[in-house]
Amino acid sequence: MVTAMRDSQPDALTLLVSGYPDVKSAMDAIFLEADEIIVKPFEAGKLAELIHQKMSTHRPAAKERAAAVLQRCSSTIVEEWLARVKKTRELISIPLTDKERTGYLPKLIEDLIVRLMEPNVPGLEADSICSTAAVAHAKMRQLQGYTPGMLVHDSRILQVTLFGTLQRNLSALDFSLLLPDVMTIADEVDFQLTQAMDSYMEVKVKPAAA
Repeated sequence: MVTAMRDSQPDALTLLVSGYPDVKSAMDAIFLEADEIIVKPFEAGKLAELIHQKMSTHRPAAKERAAAVLQRCSSTIVEEWLARVKKTRELISIPLTDKERTGYLPKLIEDLIVRLMEPNVPGLEADSICSTAAVAHAKMRQLQGYTPGMLVHDSRILQVTLFGTLQRNLSALDFSLLLPDVMTIADEVDFQLTQAMDSYMEVKVKPAAA
């Protein structure tokens, strides 16, 4: 409810009143966006004083789009993706340096952010961007010895890492645009994978045709 209030009335001062003394630490722990949590009983004069104090210093935090969060956290996303890959027996079976393993990942994330930054017109979906990085990524992975299934696993780990980044930054996100952004992320990562798979299979077929 507090999150909905913050989303619908971002400039309003939001106070939460509770009769349970332990609620403050519990609420703080789940990152509620209230400006203050007040535990009953309290004096009306103290409440008026608190409201006056909060109103004089209240500066609502600006909300971000998913693109801004991913751009700000792009290096962390690469690091977390790499850490997840290193825990995956199938992928780690191919000996690669960290640089070889991450390869075109930063450029794939950059392409995704560009797609997210496209104007959001209600009822009109932005087109996926043809990614030269996705094509190059597939060719590199084939030379490294990846199978098509490993390429898919690579992509799945990227989606998990991207959504995990958004989850950790929920309090900074603009909830009114979060669902469309999540749908765009899923669509763009899938489209990059489709391009990568097409490129992978094309490279694989060419020697047989020669």
